[in-house]
Amino acid sequence: MTEKINLKIGYRKMNHFKLLLLLVTALNAACNNQNIRSDTNNQSNLIELQQFANTAYENELWADVIKYYTKLANHMPNDAKVWYRIGNAYAYLNQTKSAINAYQNALTISPNNSMILHNMGITQLKESTKTFIKVKENTDDDDPLNIRAQLVINAISSLLYKEFKIGTEK
Repeated sequence: MTEKINLKIGYRKMNHFKLLLLLVTALNAACNNQNIRSDTNNQSNLIELQQFANTAYENELWADVIKYYTKLANHMPNDAKVWYRIGNAYAYLNQTKSAINAYQNALTISPNNSMILHNMGITQLKESTKTFIKVKENTDDDDPLNIRAQLVINAISSLLYKEFKIGTEK
């Protein structure tokens, strides 16, 4: 009789264990299903964010470009094009230091990209001009540094606004 009672108790424990195992399995499946839905939602949100960013860039809405591409950079930190476009937006807004930082991020990813290098060089020239303007503001008109600063400003301005034509041999 004692053996029968022990078997019944063991049988009940086994049923509880099976029920617990079934419950854990069901919860795990539900969590995995939620993760799949979450990944799908994240992917579609990312695509939508890219569309917003591209539209803002095409329409030259620079503040929006910065906002949307910065969000993209949080999701895709190793995308040079994202950083390049952030740099371009800052450059158009004349925020040269921020533009240079964005171009440096882009160059970390794609160090030989000539477009990034070019835009960074132009932006650095603009930043240098700001520095030489400060030199002029803080020196007397007859100070040799004031005269040199004006020459540098003129030279950089000439470079920045000059049309470059590349000759081809015939």
